[in-house]
Amino acid sequence: MELQRNSKDLQSSQLDELFTTLADHKKFNGNIMVLDKGVPIYTGSFGFAQLFPSTMLTTDSVFELASVSKAFTAMGIMILQEQGKLSYEDPIEKFLPDFPYADISVQNLLTHTSGLPDYMDLFEQYWDRSKIAASHDILEQLKLHKPDVYFRPNEKYEYSNTGYVLLALIIEQASGTSFAEFMEQRIFHPLEMEKTRVYNRRYSLELIDNYAFGYVYSEHLDKYCLPDESAEHDFVFYLDGIQGDGVVNSTLEDLRKWDRALYTEKLVSKETLEKAFSPVLLADHQSYDYGYGWRIRNEPGVGKVVCHGGGWPGYQTWLGRYIDKDKTLIYLSNMEQDQVRTQATIEAVENILFNRPYQIPE
Repeated sequence: MELQRNSKDLQSSQLDELFTTLADHKKFNGNIMVLDKGVPIYTGSFGFAQLFPSTMLTTDSVFELASVSKAFTAMGIMILQEQGKLSYEDPIEKFLPDFPYADISVQNLLTHTSGLPDYMDLFEQYWDRSKIAASHDILEQLKLHKPDVYFRPNEKYEYSNTGYVLLALIIEQASGTSFAEFMEQRIFHPLEMEKTRVYNRRYSLELIDNYAFGYVYSEHLDKYCLPDESAEHDFVFYLDGIQGDGVVNSTLEDLRKWDRALYTEKLVSKETLEKAFSPVLLADHQSYDYGYGWRIRNEPGVGKVVCHGGGWPGYQTWLGRYIDKDKTLIYLSNMEQDQVRTQATIEAVENILFNRPYQIPE
């Protein structure tokens, strides 16, 4: 027991050195929590929640999760499947009449095997940028323009934000309530995730207390600014009403509760969770390491890892669950940084967590 305690103390000090060094060099602005069997061995908060006026982050700050949100959307589908309100094999047109593509199932959307094109390209080409699009607008644009699919359903894997927006619409049709209300009633409230919500900042025109605003670096302005002030990020405005592929906003502690719930049957059965954490089987009988809202990998000495990252202008997020060892990494950043540095930082945390040599990223 003493040896175990000393190991955790060492890991905690190494994690503190890692993030303090990165923050001192302005290479990390955000919140971090590392869990061992559900107990935080390190929690850190570094930098600014808002630049103007200057406001510091706290460990209770609320962050946009970007694509880490997809696991919640997938859980909504799993809950409805257990309630008998839908089946993974159901065709999309069962819930979304006049859907313009045949043979695409709910499971294809969950596992990014639908072949549907990304909606961002569609909106960049056709959308009136003075208007904020909502999720149903994606369905209408698909009907109107019917862009070609990339491949036949289940033929390949290709990451698709479009699929997860359609899943949010399916949740609304199958449950008879809004996506935000369903998430609150079926996931956030039962797990006592009191500061977590589906939140579209520009679309809803309301402010959240202790909110971590996401900042990008503008070459033109030569400073960090909100993406709203940067012409190259204008899509953050006109795509702000869309849900399902992102826009769950949460805190370190609420994500700790989410992690713990996924070791239980509070939301769905063990069998349902096992399917969510299993690679998708493609038509050619090859598998791809993506389940229902989770990337999957197996690592020697670590075992099964289910994880997901998120990126949106101003935000870089990561939730990694090392489920065979019951360790967890929650990483929330609200200052733009390149993906390479984010991955190098996550890799350093993983190396510390599993007592391997590590380097502080340059």
